[in-house]
Amino acid sequence: MKLSTIWTRFRIGSLCRRRLPRRPEPGALDREAEVRALLARPPFGITDVADAALSLYDRALTHRSYANRGEYPAATFEDNERLEFLGNYVLDFVIADHLYGEYDLPPGEMNRRLQVTRNTKLAEIVRRQGLGIDGAVRRRGQPPTDSIVADAFEALIGAIYLDRGLDVARDVVLAIFEEEIAECDTHRNYRGRLQEYVARENLGDLEYAFRQTGPGNCPVWAARVTVGGIPFGEGEARTKQGAAMLAAKEALGRIGRG
Repeated sequence: MKLSTIWTRFRIGSLCRRRLPRRPEPGALDREAEVRALLARPPFGITDVADAALSLYDRALTHRSYANRGEYPAATFEDNERLEFLGNYVLDFVIADHLYGEYDLPPGEMNRRLQVTRNTKLAEIVRRQGLGIDGAVRRRGQPPTDSIVADAFEALIGAIYLDRGLDVARDVVLAIFEEEIAECDTHRNYRGRLQEYVARENLGDLEYAFRQTGPGNCPVWAARVTVGGIPFGEGEARTKQGAAMLAAKEALGRIGRG
């Protein structure tokens, strides 16, 4: 066969290959749906993610063990380390700014309150509130440790900041840390106030009972507080701590200390 004929066929084949539409891989579609579903859930509530921004959120949920898989040809996934660096500072700034503006706390006390953003505490909050990050973070060859979950959480905050701006990032952070922040306010810390009153008045044992309702992907906790075996208050919230806080609030109202 002549060289010119081979070259002509090669060019035609190349043109045909370029014209064939590329179909998204099923795994990519599943991942897109997973990330969109996570963002749509409270407390994020982000439902209109542009296709261009979706890769940003996907990167936030990708650990370096998944990005550096050592495959040939090389995988093109980016990990979340840069976003985690950014999100860490956004998270600390939002909480520090809120504490400074809303509470008259000395610097030492504000710094102690910022310890809530430590990795082990962040992972605990992610799991306790059922944010879904621990199940959505992509990794390879290791379980979702506290460090991996916390880093993905901070990276996601960084992605929200880049995509939606500081106001949206602030709303998300304050919603997630609502219960921890409430402990800074002696008036809103209903559990602490109830415990002090019951102990001071020697009213008996203070106990909380919990039950979970709602679907597994969006649980609701119900709490009942009893004093000396007598029910005094009930509450419902997305977390056990939130439900207990509302139950304590109702109890304080019933005893005239609300």
